[in-house]
Amino acid sequence: MKKPVNIITIIFLFSQLYSFSQAFNDIEWYDVDSLLKIFPAQENIDKLQTLNALAASLSFENKDDCRYYAGQALNLAEKLDNPEGEAAAMRNFGRMEFYDGNYPKALNYYQESLSIYEALGNLYLVAQLLEDIATVHFFARNYEKTFELIHKSLAVYRTKDSNGKTIGDFRDTMSIYSRVGLPYRMTGQSDIARTIYLNYIHIGIKNNFEITDMMLHNGLLAMCYYELGNNDSAFYYFKQAENYPDSNMSISALKHEHTRRKAGIYIEVGNTDTAISLLKDSYRWFSERGFLKQSQLASYQLGEIYSKTGKTKEAEFYFFLSEDLLKEMISNGSYYRFDSLKYIVSWGSELYLPFTKKQMKEAIYGQAVNLYDHLYKLFLKKGQLSEALIYLSACSDSKDTLRVLTGNRESIEIQTRYESERKDDQIASLSQQNDLKEMQLAKNRWILFGLGGLLILILLLAYVLIRQNKLRSSQQTLLLQQRLLRTQMNPHFIFNSLASIQNSIINEEPHKASKYLARFSKLVRHILDSSVEEFVPLEQEISTIENYLELQKIRFPEKFDYTIEVDERLDTESAQIPPMLAQPFIENAIEHGVKHKESKGNINVRFKLKEGMIELEVEDDGIGRQRAQEILKQQDNNHKSLATSIVSDRIKILNKRMKKKISMEIRDLLDNFNEASGTLVYLKIPYTVR
Repeated sequence: MKKPVNIITIIFLFSQLYSFSQAFNDIEWYDVDSLLKIFPAQENIDKLQTLNALAASLSFENKDDCRYYAGQALNLAEKLDNPEGEAAAMRNFGRMEFYDGNYPKALNYYQESLSIYEALGNLYLVAQLLEDIATVHFFARNYEKTFELIHKSLAVYRTKDSNGKTIGDFRDTMSIYSRVGLPYRMTGQSDIARTIYLNYIHIGIKNNFEITDMMLHNGLLAMCYYELGNNDSAFYYFKQAENYPDSNMSISALKHEHTRRKAGIYIEVGNTDTAISLLKDSYRWFSERGFLKQSQLASYQLGEIYSKTGKTKEAEFYFFLSEDLLKEMISNGSYYRFDSLKYIVSWGSELYLPFTKKQMKEAIYGQAVNLYDHLYKLFLKKGQLSEALIYLSACSDSKDTLRVLTGNRESIEIQTRYESERKDDQIASLSQQNDLKEMQLAKNRWILFGLGGLLILILLLAYVLIRQNKLRSSQQTLLLQQRLLRTQMNPHFIFNSLASIQNSIINEEPHKASKYLARFSKLVRHILDSSVEEFVPLEQEISTIENYLELQKIRFPEKFDYTIEVDERLDTESAQIPPMLAQPFIENAIEHGVKHKESKGNINVRFKLKEGMIELEVEDDGIGRQRAQEILKQQDNNHKSLATSIVSDRIKILNKRMKKKISMEIRDLLDNFNEASGTLVYLKIPYTVR
């Protein structure tokens, strides 16, 4: 799906792009070094296009750089009043979040980009954005939505313009047909995928498609026949794939991957000698060149065969080879020993998209569970109990890590579905607004629906979090996040905020209600986002604190004022901080400090940079802790505040993994007459930049 940046750029980059390998045919990317050379001399539209080209090219490799260039492009597009540039920047933000595994955020950016292209009438890019959104739903395992969006995209490509020419060309149509094959296979419909791939190969032969593409589809067709139980046809199409000349590294890599997959079929039919020969050939080729995933799988399969046939020594040898490769993958966070190998098509799906970080991490730890389980059983059978115990523990740890990863994925999948449904409802609602009165009624219904949706989402997430409480003690960090989320989102605060919003709606103050709802939604979204993150940008944490204080002022009007002071030396965009450390103390300052004060109180939140540490202070001029405890005992003798203990537990967990430690101190403030004049909470947090 590459598109030209501009004529000068294409001429400059042609020789660079022509020499690239076959990977990532369906994403937009250019030679970054070449773009950076022409960038300084450019202005206005040319500069805007280059900024977006840089962001697109970096979206799957460097999130921080992509965010920087996409942000610059968005600012310039707004300055130039260029909606095309703004839509492209939004799309790049979406790509960046998709490749980082943040599917709900990716979906929001893609939807914004799609809305702009629809308003501009750019149907070709509308079709591409529908493909992008379908891809997000596929990775979020929302297959029904994937098929719906793919067919919408295909319908747009087939639409004819005023000259009678279809919006999409021949390659666009064939590409989208090919990509939909995998979702059909994933949902157990390999017969439909088989028909798609057969048609693709037939048309590819007639139209001289690129040979790596053709070879790949022969291999995909072979796997469909294998999944349908037709091994003879599977071997036939693997043989067809082998007939292509080794004209590039991708073809050689795919041939050896097909060798490994054929070995799996031979194992099933009981021809272990052939399977062993094929796997050794595959292992040797991949390991010598640094393809960690395939060489690890081949050595693991060899270990399985030898283990089943009673050849313990050989099984142990190949399982240990597999373990070394697995550890290297975990260390690299990648399937490859050398970064350049990710541009080679060695698995198949790289022809379209790079592997996402989340996808790789789950696959690596899934394989770790299988390998360590085999090693545990192998040593247990040999009677070497100490070694068996080591691998049993490693298997258990890998399972725990995988549970956390899949648990987070399930949460993201729920959020993705929610965002999709919310956007769909919003579009449907807007399309029905015919006059100002209907628009106002629809807006009010949407506000109520949004509140209901938020509450439902909170309940769903609470259910997921409660289930995670059953995990082992190694998941203590997640447990604390859940407890903190429940403390932050206490029902009293939520329903008071909702009541204030409802009053504004009843009193026909939609602007005020919309303002309150925006702050409430933003606060909830920040809390939900931060509940699964160990660190968040300081800028986001400050925004969360500000929204929380503003909503509390709705509950307690004229009861307190607040200030948030930030040291100018702090880079709030890149500085990282554990989320929601200050919120429990701010809540205490309101509920137990200024709330009981006769005069108007003050709450001051300060972020300072000193000696490589962020100093966070929460100061109030309330009635003090001793007087607050006396009032609490009078009102509820059994009340016990958990805020301080939860934050202390969080700090202990965080400090186990940090060189510089977080420290906390709570001071009682006294006036000139030695009377209580408030409370100061003082936290020192290591200054971390990411």
